[in-house]
Amino acid sequence: MALRRLAGRALHRTPAPPPPQPLAQISPNSRGYLLLLRFSASSSAPPHFMVDYLVSTCGLSPATAAKAAPRFAHLSSPARPDAVLAFFRSKGLTRAQVRAVVSFYPPLLLSDVDRTIAPKFRAVRALGLTRAEAARLFALYPPALTWGVHTNLLPRLLFWLDLLGSTRLLMKWLARTWLLRYSVHVLLQNLATIRGHGVPEARLAATVRIKPSLIMQTPAKLQALVDRVEACGVPRGSGMYVWALFALHSVSERAFRAKRDAVMRGTGCTEEEFLAMFRRAPCFVFMSAEMLRRKAEFLKDAVGCGADYIVRNPVMFTLSLGKRMLPRCRAVEILKARGVDVGKERLVNIVRLSEARFVERYIMKYRELAPELLEQYPTDCRKGSSNSQGD
Repeated sequence: MALRRLAGRALHRTPAPPPPQPLAQISPNSRGYLLLLRFSASSSAPPHFMVDYLVSTCGLSPATAAKAAPRFAHLSSPARPDAVLAFFRSKGLTRAQVRAVVSFYPPLLLSDVDRTIAPKFRAVRALGLTRAEAARLFALYPPALTWGVHTNLLPRLLFWLDLLGSTRLLMKWLARTWLLRYSVHVLLQNLATIRGHGVPEARLAATVRIKPSLIMQTPAKLQALVDRVEACGVPRGSGMYVWALFALHSVSERAFRAKRDAVMRGTGCTEEEFLAMFRRAPCFVFMSAEMLRRKAEFLKDAVGCGADYIVRNPVMFTLSLGKRMLPRCRAVEILKARGVDVGKERLVNIVRLSEARFVERYIMKYRELAPELLEQYPTDCRKGSSNSQGD
């Protein structure tokens, strides 16, 4: 459907837009002009007019403009660059976006608008992107303007739109990473590799939506990542397999070893026990080694967790130290100081209670007997924002 709409739109030529306005004028006495003379050529000849054009009209730095100028040596007038800039402006690109595009590849200014640039904008709009989204897409990933429409641009965009499920997510990830960097062939090969290790399609798609860079790597690097996961003993087909991939993709081997050592020192567990913890809850390794050490010590010394309990329940590491564990322990201490019998429930179970249950059972129930609880227990915790791996 999108390709049919593209073919229909391709019949309509874009009207000639007005000429571009210069971004700024360069004074002959300015530092920028002196830099132009320095970087434009080694001879005594004056710099080509395109050096000044790239700076004043396109916003490039003098050094970048001088480096690019030889590509325009054959030009006797700025007519073609004017046409390209005018087209960009007619498509909604801001001055900053034009600067980003031209800085990436100045020879784009030599393009034939109707033959090479306009079809790419029509193709993107045919996929359902708005005018502003199309402009932002090319500003975020200028290499796309150098691709063939049917050989690279459409296949890559269609792949990600199908996998992510919406233009909103497409634009979100384009703003965060060079989403379109890898060919569809490489991406499909990586998906097949992960599927081949027993990851269900739905879980794989959900994970890639959270972390597209998982498949944005060479097949060799992905295989090395798979080898790391299997070295940790995570079985293929396990519900944790894709999360182990997700975790180790974000944590280098060196960082993983540092976190392993921190947990082993903090809890007294063995390396095999640490790996067992990783297999149960891979994402706890997103925390820094220092935070893991602090949590391990707190769980042992303050909460009373033995090493065996922590090994069986590594999810304890994902509970916030500053917003959950510490405030709850302080609340229990306040109640005990007031003579309140909090029952036989172990502190570790109190820490693991849902936020709503804890507030109801230990804060609101005793707020008149111990009104300081409402001051000591953080407001954001009472609202339920206490699950954080960062502290």
